[in-house]
Amino acid sequence: MNTNLLKRLAVFVTTLCMSVIMNAQQAYTPIRGIGIEATALKNGLVCLGCYSGDLTPVVDANLNNSVNMGNLVSAIGGNGISVRNRNTSYPAGYITGFNVDLGTSPITATLLSSIVISTYKNGILQESSTSSTLVSVPAFGGSKSRIFFHFKSTKEFDEVRLYQNTGISIFSALNVYYAFAFDPTKVPVENNNICDDLIGGTGFDTNVSSSSNFIAPLSYLYEGQKITDGDKNSAGVVTMPAGLLGSYTVGVLDKNVTYPAGNRAGFVIAPESQNTLISVDVLKNISIETYLYGQLQDSQSYNNGAGFLNIAVLSLGGGKQKLYVNTTKPFNEVRLKINQPLGVNLGAVLVYYAFEEPASCDCKKYLQTNNDSPYKGNLVTMSSSWTGIQSSFLSSLQNAANVVDSNSSNFATFNVTPFSIGARANLTVANDGSVFPIGTYGGFVIDKGGTLFDLGILSSITVSFYNGTMLTESKTGGSLANGRIITSNSDKIYIGMTSTKPFNRMKITINNGLSVSFLQTYRIYNAFVEGDIDRDGVPDCYDQCPNGDDTKDEDGDGIPDACDIQNCNGGDKSTVLDSDNDGIVDSCDLDSDNDGIPDALEEDANKDGLYENDDLDGDILFTSVLGDGIANYLDLDSDNDGILDLFESGIPNSVIDQIDTDHNGVIDVGVAVGTNGIADVLETFPDSGIYKYPVRNKDGDAFADYIDLSSDGNENQLDLYAIGKGDLDQLGGGFITPIIDIDRDGIMDQVDTDTTKKGSPNSPLSPYATFAKNGGTTATAKIADVAKVAKDITVYPNPVKAGENLYIKSAESREEGTYTIFSAQGQLVKSGKFTGNAEVNTSSLTAGLYIIKVDTKATIKAYKIIVK
Repeated sequence: MNTNLLKRLAVFVTTLCMSVIMNAQQAYTPIRGIGIEATALKNGLVCLGCYSGDLTPVVDANLNNSVNMGNLVSAIGGNGISVRNRNTSYPAGYITGFNVDLGTSPITATLLSSIVISTYKNGILQESSTSSTLVSVPAFGGSKSRIFFHFKSTKEFDEVRLYQNTGISIFSALNVYYAFAFDPTKVPVENNNICDDLIGGTGFDTNVSSSSNFIAPLSYLYEGQKITDGDKNSAGVVTMPAGLLGSYTVGVLDKNVTYPAGNRAGFVIAPESQNTLISVDVLKNISIETYLYGQLQDSQSYNNGAGFLNIAVLSLGGGKQKLYVNTTKPFNEVRLKINQPLGVNLGAVLVYYAFEEPASCDCKKYLQTNNDSPYKGNLVTMSSSWTGIQSSFLSSLQNAANVVDSNSSNFATFNVTPFSIGARANLTVANDGSVFPIGTYGGFVIDKGGTLFDLGILSSITVSFYNGTMLTESKTGGSLANGRIITSNSDKIYIGMTSTKPFNRMKITINNGLSVSFLQTYRIYNAFVEGDIDRDGVPDCYDQCPNGDDTKDEDGDGIPDACDIQNCNGGDKSTVLDSDNDGIVDSCDLDSDNDGIPDALEEDANKDGLYENDDLDGDILFTSVLGDGIANYLDLDSDNDGILDLFESGIPNSVIDQIDTDHNGVIDVGVAVGTNGIADVLETFPDSGIYKYPVRNKDGDAFADYIDLSSDGNENQLDLYAIGKGDLDQLGGGFITPIIDIDRDGIMDQVDTDTTKKGSPNSPLSPYATFAKNGGTTATAKIADVAKVAKDITVYPNPVKAGENLYIKSAESREEGTYTIFSAQGQLVKSGKFTGNAEVNTSSLTAGLYIIKVDTKATIKAYKIIVK
């Protein structure tokens, strides 16, 4: 790749990053963490104490944990779940609901209509969804497919409930992952002007969803993950039972952004049988729909009285057809709906990918006599074999010159009279300029007398290319599937092929066949060309990777991998948001919140490769779940001890003073960060990714200071109290409660000096800054009272090798007690009872950090245990 191209792409990438709405937020924000309660519902009402099972997976940090509704149904006759935020309430206008999957069970519209979402405030019902307000696509068959149930509130609320109002047994198959609530006005709008912009990519949460009616329960989607894998050449397969009445819908949802009204949106599909076209019979039963947070925005079928669905057969071949609707409203989801009438066999349909693009994405150049462009066309009229009628005196070709005039709406007409035998019309246009190179797509704009153009008519149409008078190549009928067909909001189609040899002359031949009993009229409007030198199926005028493959976009950022100088795979980090406003989107940013601690260290405590699942604020001994709702990699105070992560990072204060001049916990925007998002001054050299300053762990335990509530190792000297903020600790665990964070920067409003934007100017530089100013007084006595430590319980060995026994020993041989082992994320992994002593087998524990809580009649003690 040449240097100029790299520079151009670098500017383009930077422009894309800077065009993102600053301080925007992602949609579908989970309601999770400290102060969030999940309770069972019975008859739609909260059922306190009637269910002993664990509902914390719905409100914990791990977004892949779930609760099966069948457990509630079987245990208490329950019919739903409630999630309540005791910290704050949500304003009217928020979108709320639940993220769920339906396993492999068949789900019908009847079930969907039986599900209700209700909002409450202080236990009082605010409003409930109806079958028309709760709109989503249920999954059907195959592997699990997570979807969102949406509901737009019109009243303030602090609780959301999901339940069924009728006895549909299949409800028990529902798995609930988390509730969500977000302000739709703060979700960024993507309008990157990229043509054929794939909605997908590795780590992209597209929520491929599908639905079927109960009449055709054998319908299914095979390998649906390929629809969003970032590869335009891989496809999922929709299969419907032959001849049976049924319907199937595949939807791709972008939970990161919305797309503006006026853009095109649709899918690229093909028949399972390659090198053929999907017939009009199939197309008549296909619709494209767009949705915004579950609400229908636009819907277009092949011809539903409001114009025609846009159809394009791509020059990539294989019968790929590009179906899209010109949107009139914003959207964040596109759905492909296939309806199969009784007795019709639509066959299997390949679904390659969903896309969106500006309506201006059109690279066709017409060959016209007075065109100012280099593409100047003239009719070739030397004989009827070039332009004219052959084999039938009963037919006529009129106004052939209209094909090359300056008005693209003018047309030539080929009329075929009844009983005409073998009527054939030829029309040839030559380019007066240079020869078109290999890879050029060329052809003609035609229609069939102002009526629907049955694609089967291709069998009587031939397109030929010439270099001078020498035939270079020719394609007829089904082979034209390797070209392109487009219907706009009329009955016109564009038909042609991609050249494999240079040419400067194009001819279309229409052969009407042997049996015609009524008047046939064909209109030929224009001849056109479209350059594609690298033959990747992307026209030159918007090809981002000249001489490269534009069909793969692994990270889903809109820039093909072949020329993506920032091809980032940031797991579940956003490819759109720039959380720290440094010009680098989060997925490419190695320090997404600019707190001086690499994201790689702030994430993946549970080793699942995801960032959003790591939220460790608090102490599991004092609260049933951890977290403040902000993942560590975006949290400026990851343990909620009032001391910002930057000041517990291990970076010398002298350096912090230079890079965070207002001491707000965020490295200043003007500090150089290179292309990886890490401040250059913190690296061995710019973009090395190697930090000069190791993350500080003052007491050498399993927790770095930024997630250690007692970073000096003294259990009676919690950091929150050391800075004189012990009055903010309602639970006595050394972390700020309740969780109130208006600007969602991870800094609780109780200590945030600016709740309108990220950071807290003039925060303390160390746990001892305020302590020193206050004359060295602390609240250690209170801490000692709350966190009593027994001296008669021991747990060993520590560390322990996985598979070996962990021993609990009590000084009193008859002491009865229980032990409970939690993961670092607060998930219960093992528990048991003991008398005096206990042996705990660790074979079921993976390597990592655990907390074991020992509870006897006399004492409660907790230990941090490392399993190797």
